[in-house]
Amino acid sequence: MMKPLCLDDFKHKKINPNWSPFDILLQVTEVDQLKLQKSRHNDYLKHFLYDTLPPNLRFKFNNRKRTLTTLEEADDREWEAPKPKLKRSKKQHKPVCPLPPPDLPPKFKQHILEEMGGTSLVLVIQKTIFYSDVNPAASRFSIPFSQVKTQDFLNEAEAKELAHKNPMQLCLLDPSLKQTSITFNKWVMGNTSLYVLTNNWNSVVKNNQLEKGDMVQLWSFRVNSLLCFALFKL
Repeated sequence: MMKPLCLDDFKHKKINPNWSPFDILLQVTEVDQLKLQKSRHNDYLKHFLYDTLPPNLRFKFNNRKRTLTTLEEADDREWEAPKPKLKRSKKQHKPVCPLPPPDLPPKFKQHILEEMGGTSLVLVIQKTIFYSDVNPAASRFSIPFSQVKTQDFLNEAEAKELAHKNPMQLCLLDPSLKQTSITFNKWVMGNTSLYVLTNNWNSVVKNNQLEKGDMVQLWSFRVNSLLCFALFKL
């Protein structure tokens, strides 16, 4: 296969800057034809000389040709762009550090333990507030059983009262550290059970600017053995 034209093919040609594109095209065509004739002539000479060689020299010529071809191919491979190596993902097993238990901020905790004389702090639930929790028409905060951290915040007598659908009137410490009387009840709807905070819940939402998407924690504690709640906004 004849190689394409290059600058060396035109080194003996004089280019007139006043030539039209058509004149330049004719010059390129002429150079191309001369190169083609020269290539065919060289091929003819190669075949002619090869045919005149004795058998032993033909064998050496073929071996030499194969060696050169191999070297050229190897040289081409060296100049190929290296293919990126695929890195195998190795799972690094990092030691899993236990998360510290959730705790109330010091100011909140100090108010409950020192100023209110509270004891037995227990995290009841940590949840994202939904629209139904801040909807004035609903006026309630839901505590689904499936999200309750532990049922140990209730004693046996309190659990029985709620099981008999008897609501409890409790003290709620809201995020602004204001104490509010609120109703704590248990609702059973089909196969779903949940606790709810009702009565005065709308005022808690309004006074603390609670919104859909807020993350809150509800803690229980005891004051003189009576159950109380504390609501903290994260």
